[in-house]
Amino acid sequence: MPLPEAATKGRTNLAGQVRGGGKDLPVLLHGAQAFVVSPTGVQVIDLADGRTVGEETARGEVLREDTDGLILPPVLAGSEVLVPFLLTTPASGTHTAGAMVELVAVSTTPPHKAAWRTTVKLPEWALQSSAKVQAVSVGAENGTAIVTVTAGDDAVSYGIDTASHALRWTQPGLEVVQVGAGTAVGLLHVEPLTSAPLGVDLATGTEKWRGEKTYAAIMNGAGPGTVRVAGTQTASKGDQLLDVTSGKARAAMPPGMSAMNCTYDRSQTLVCAHGFAVVAVDATTGTPLWTLKDGDQGRTPPTVTTVWHGRVYGRGVGGPVVLDARTGADMPTKPEAAPLLVNEYVGLVLDGNHLFSYPAGG
Repeated sequence: MPLPEAATKGRTNLAGQVRGGGKDLPVLLHGAQAFVVSPTGVQVIDLADGRTVGEETARGEVLREDTDGLILPPVLAGSEVLVPFLLTTPASGTHTAGAMVELVAVSTTPPHKAAWRTTVKLPEWALQSSAKVQAVSVGAENGTAIVTVTAGDDAVSYGIDTASHALRWTQPGLEVVQVGAGTAVGLLHVEPLTSAPLGVDLATGTEKWRGEKTYAAIMNGAGPGTVRVAGTQTASKGDQLLDVTSGKARAAMPPGMSAMNCTYDRSQTLVCAHGFAVVAVDATTGTPLWTLKDGDQGRTPPTVTTVWHGRVYGRGVGGPVVLDARTGADMPTKPEAAPLLVNEYVGLVLDGNHLFSYPAGG
């Protein structure tokens, strides 16, 4: 079944590939449904028959046109899906026009309407910045949802009460990457191109810990309670797995992997790919599990499309393949296609610049 155009609009290149891979698509899989987000709304698609079974729209004018390629996937919070929209606040009286983020909580049960919605006024840079402005719902836990808005070196994060829908706290400069263990963890933009890892209390926004300034820092979620930080620190070069509650290093990543993009398989493994190599690392200890380079043992590394629950999906020389995430061995299951997103019910596959859903098997 084809998904709406919004699922891939502004995402594909001339080779028919999705920039950034499936995890950056504006799509959340939940059971046999897909929540597909555009700059102006969200559609709920039944993947069994392709029907649109729910729809909600943003209440306001879009902040910027042509932002389809910037929309990130929404997140699940209990029985709701949290979708942020970047909107303008019109000029009124003596008040000039501005920008706001509207957070809409869409129910995962029929008729998939908004359970609630709230708006937060954004700083002036969101309206004035020449950089691309992006809003993302990072996650929710214990009644607090986190929304982060970024544009170039500017960032701001908000903690929103999911019961009262009131703004709990604001952290200027903080780009939150992961929510868990009562902590929101991200990069604090302190100087141009320089950030410091920061953990704040989820309920209050109070700083819990702060790491070293890092030049050209990159942070990604690396499993429950863990984030990966790569970059050049003032004292040393680092590529580490940090504990989100303390900011302390749990493990160092193997050397030479700072350029590798790693994805957590939602089980126990980080799968990293770059160029002609695929490497798997234990998400808790940073221990290398296996490496597959071009020509190793007569094998050719696949182009990894997604990883999920101990499996690595990709396109190999002989067609779609599935590898065991812990060993790197080819699995006997022969997939029909290499999905960009997958769960226990369906896989989403790119074909001719459109996403199609297939029943998951094997």
